[in-house]
Amino acid sequence: MSEKKKESVENSTSPIDDAERQRIMRDMHRSDMEKLKLFTRMLRQNALFKKAKVIHK
Repeated sequence: MSEKKKESVENSTSPIDDAERQRIMRDMHRSDMEKLKLFTRMLRQNALFKKAKVIHK
């Protein structure tokens, strides 16, 4: 299959857009330490949001 056909097939059947694809590719090349720091940050934020109380007026 030619490159253009292959690319168009991948793009037409792919459920993610270009920005998401770029983010995934960038995240794939992060070091293990960066991934660990991001993961622990996510866990801390999640704990913070669970404690939050939303008051409607």
